[in-house]
Amino acid sequence: EGSAGLAGFMKCVVQVSRAEIGPNNHLRSLNPHIDMDGFDAVMVTESSLAARHDSAQIGVSSYGFGGTNAHAEAWGRNIYTSRGASCIDHNKDAKKILSMPMIPQVVIKGDDFRNWETSQPHPGKVSQSYKMEADTNGKVVIEPVDEDLEDWGEDFALRGTWNDWQVEPLEAHESIDGLWVGKATIGQSGVERFQIIADEDEEKIYYPATERCGSMATEIWGPDCQEVTGRAWLLKGKPGAEFRIEFFQRKARKSVFWLAV
Repeated sequence: EGSAGLAGFMKCVVQVSRAEIGPNNHLRSLNPHIDMDGFDAVMVTESSLAARHDSAQIGVSSYGFGGTNAHAEAWGRNIYTSRGASCIDHNKDAKKILSMPMIPQVVIKGDDFRNWETSQPHPGKVSQSYKMEADTNGKVVIEPVDEDLEDWGEDFALRGTWNDWQVEPLEAHESIDGLWVGKATIGQSGVERFQIIADEDEEKIYYPATERCGSMATEIWGPDCQEVTGRAWLLKGKPGAEFRIEFFQRKARKSVFWLAV
């Protein structure tokens, strides 16, 4: 009697920790004399998901033989199966979504296929840049980048580890249009990281396509949001060494170069 409901509660704990409903182990067929039409319930005969997300809430009522009644509610996150958010590699999941084949939508305009519109990169337009976004439901949207309408930024600056990611304006080169120049000094660790920020706007960051990037040939992404703990270029040198950093930007064409001075 003292344990009435305890076994049911432990079953609830097991189920919410997996966000999954366990089946009724002994249910084979329903009693034909029970009217289920007016009873909003599902008789679970096989394991099923308790929710679309990685958490669930489950309740249980238990009635002891001697009259002791118990009711318990359990809420918890999925911490055991691969469906749980804590077990998901979101970076790997996003790459998988982007690698999946998509059926393009094509609008035929005239006899020349190069004038047709498509929801995917156009096969007839060489060197056209595209912006790709994937939402949480796996829907991928691909749009061509209009260089004349894109906000690339007017003024540029450095931010890096040598000054706790404070903004240091770059100077426009006096004779080369689109070239911006700055300097960085290596600290005691011998390693510094940096990004390029446009118009001192946190949503207009230029950064490399790879983390801790030490290559000047790596593709440059942006301008968009990027945390200081995210992707950044890597400088290595002796403590006190000074580097000249050059950033070139003319619409979608951009490059980063650095040299010890």
